[in-house]
This record gives sequence, structure tokens and C-alpha cells, in this order.
Amino acid sequence: MQCGNPLHVPARGRKPRYCSRSCQARAYRSRLAERGDRSASHEADGGPARRSEAAKNGGSSTPAERSNTGLSLAQIIRTAIQIADNESLETMSMRHVANVLGVGPMSLYHYITGRDELVDLMVDAVFNDAELPQPTGEWKADLAMMARWEWELHSRHPWVLQVIATVQPPLVPNLLDHFERTMSALDPLGVDPVTAHLISLSLSGLVQGMSLLKLSELRTERHNHTASTNWRTVTAPAALNAIGAERYPRLSMLRGHQDSAGDLHEVFTNCLYNYLDGLSLTFERDGLLPPSDTGPTDLGAGEKVGRGPAEA
Repeated sequence: MQCGNPLHVPARGRKPRYCSRSCQARAYRSRLAERGDRSASHEADGGPARRSEAAKNGGSSTPAERSNTGLSLAQIIRTAIQIADNESLETMSMRHVANVLGVGPMSLYHYITGRDELVDLMVDAVFNDAELPQPTGEWKADLAMMARWEWELHSRHPWVLQVIATVQPPLVPNLLDHFERTMSALDPLGVDPVTAHLISLSLSGLVQGMSLLKLSELRTERHNHTASTNWRTVTAPAALNAIGAERYPRLSMLRGHQDSAGDLHEVFTNCLYNYLDGLSLTFERDGLLPPSDTGPTDLGAGEKVGRGPAEA
């Protein structure tokens, strides 16, 4: 309990530590403020109970003793990120991190309260590492730029999706910075904050949905190096060749074009293009844009997406 309000404890499931998401956010900010840029010699957050538990399990309870471990919060976070990147989020545990660092598991509890907090700090770190692009002042280009930025982040750290693709993502500062920047792209149009928030959520949902496909592909390839390629080049063509044209006339027309949906980046780019053009039409309808503002969507880095051969 962080704020003094009573907690509603369900009959089953994990006991909550906070009465609300805002309470959790306040507690998180409080821990960050207390922790600051402390080195390994500073006393860890977690209260007397945590320090007592650590001491009973062989952990040090004084700053001088803890400094001998050579640990730092940054080391713990970076090691956890490497494990999640190279293996999976599921295999990232306090014990696994401690083993990689060559310390006892209870040593980590001098710096963090547990795995849940570590995962939040991991998300905050990767969103901080990926420097946000500078805005151009053009709403469509800036939204596209933020979408591509998030897409590339998920490509580097696929496990992040498992943490933030929920209705209650961690309220860490650098993730909130991302949403703030995305919403600010709509400032030139005078979009109200509620609408800007909804647009930001829907855009992020598009990115995360497509990134889930990429995560699935990476997981498959991690267990079988030829699985994804084999599925596109052998399994899918065989299935399409066996499809009866009378029952599935449109699917049967895909014979010989199996790679059309194989490039996930191309599929993502196409989805993003259509989403942004749909927003343009909505803004025109609402009087935020003149009807003439419907040029081709610029996705940044000199990349423009057309409507395909049929409309070229």
C-alpha cells in the first residue's frame, strides 16, 4: 500500500500492491526520485522488510558491504534486457540475471523490489535508448515517423510488446514521452486532447498488431531457422495450389504471388499508409483540413507509398 487507501483484495490471484494505476505511478516516481543516480554504495529502495529479507538470505544490509558486489542498477537492467532480447521475457528471472552477473539472487533486491519492477525499468530503458526523432511540423509525416520509430523498437526488442500491448501498460516516463510526442504531432491541426489521445492509441495499436506478427516470425525462426521461409515458399504455395478456384476464386488468384504478404515491413507500410490517408479524410470532414490536403503519404526517410499498379 502506497497512499493509505484501503486495498481491494480479490479472493484469488495476485494480491495488489496499489489501489490504482495513479497510485502505482506515484510510487514509481517516488522510487526514482529516491534512487536518482545512486551508485552501488547507496542504500536500496524497498523498506526495512526487504532489507531484512535480503540480510537473512546472505545479502548485505549496509551500503559499505553492498559496494563490494560491484553491482549497479544500470547493470541489472542491461543484463535483463540482453536476456530478454537473446532468449525471451519468460526466461528473464531474478535468478537468471543474478547468474549472468555472477552474484547471489538476493543481491538484486538491494536495488529493486522484484521482477515486476525490473520489467518496468527495462521498458523505460529501451524507450530511452531509442532517441525520439525530431518533429517536422507536418502532422502526417510526424505520425508516420513515430509509427516507424515504434515499429523499429519492437523489431529490436520484441519482448516489449508483451509488456505494453495491454490495457494497463507500465506508466514509465520514457513510454509516456512517446505518447506525448505522438499526440503533439496533431497540434498544428488544433485537434482536441481527447481525440489526439484516441488517435495516438489507435496508431500504436496498429504498430503493435503488426509487430505481433513479427514477434511470431522471430520466435518461429528462433526454434527453426527455416520455418518461416519454408512456410512461405513451400507450405503456402502448396495450399494455394490445392484450393479450388470455384470455392475460393480470389485466393486462387494468388498463385504465383505468395510473397506478396511475406514481407512484414511492406505489409506494415501499407497499413500505415491507409490509416493516415483515412485520417486525412476524417480531418477534411471535420473541417480541420482543406479538401486539397490529400497528397501521397510520406513515411519518412524518403519513402512514399503508392496505391499499387492498378492506380498508378
